[in-house]
Amino acid sequence: MKSLVKSIISVVSGVLFGVFMATLLILHPEPQIPHSYETVSKHYDINQKQAIRRSVNSSVRVVSMDLAEGNISTLSGTYFTFRGRFYVLSSAHGVLNDCSGLLAFHDQQSVPCIKMIVKDKDKDYVIFEVEEMVDRIPIKVPRALASWKKSYNLLDKTYYTGYPNSMGPTTWTGNISGFTGDYLIVQSYAWSGASGSGVFDERGELIGIIMALDVGTTEFGYQILNSFVIVVPIWQVDFGSLLE
Repeated sequence: MKSLVKSIISVVSGVLFGVFMATLLILHPEPQIPHSYETVSKHYDINQKQAIRRSVNSSVRVVSMDLAEGNISTLSGTYFTFRGRFYVLSSAHGVLNDCSGLLAFHDQQSVPCIKMIVKDKDKDYVIFEVEEMVDRIPIKVPRALASWKKSYNLLDKTYYTGYPNSMGPTTWTGNISGFTGDYLIVQSYAWSGASGSGVFDERGELIGIIMALDVGTTEFGYQILNSFVIVVPIWQVDFGSLLE
């Protein structure tokens, strides 16, 4: 009898948790003051405001669902346009399948993946095609992409908008702190859910996407360094795949 009761409690708890997560991920409450460019501090100059505007207006939430396994993954992404079509750039590590069960969200609008353009697990990025999103302003590729000589200098200021800890959208500033192998190190804040967020420089050009956080070790064990943000630089992304 006790075993039966425990089983029932376990099932009910699982169902309630599933409902809670679905509500959090899809029907999350909206802020009373919209997260928009119009609410940006007046203390920034024109170039910085352009960067913040592009970051805020092109940010989307990416949800990947594996219905067969009952798994859900949440990411952030950047909405962009190329030759009259619309796409989302995000991280590959959170995409559970290919196009199936993959959606981009903002506010009350969601658009499904139409076509998977490229999914590079080694460099950790994904590009997929979507329908036009009426409440988003896409960045224009290749015009909005950063150039190596102008946009990758130590302590250059950066901006990103995303969904760290599955909350948001929220907008964060940071600085380029260094380079390691084929990646950038940005001092900012990130957490699970921020992966795939587009990182912009002070000119409003896209310099990369958030991939991961670093992990440090002390005598007390491992510790996640949530201000040590690893970024895939934009030169690693093959936008030529859009022509295929």
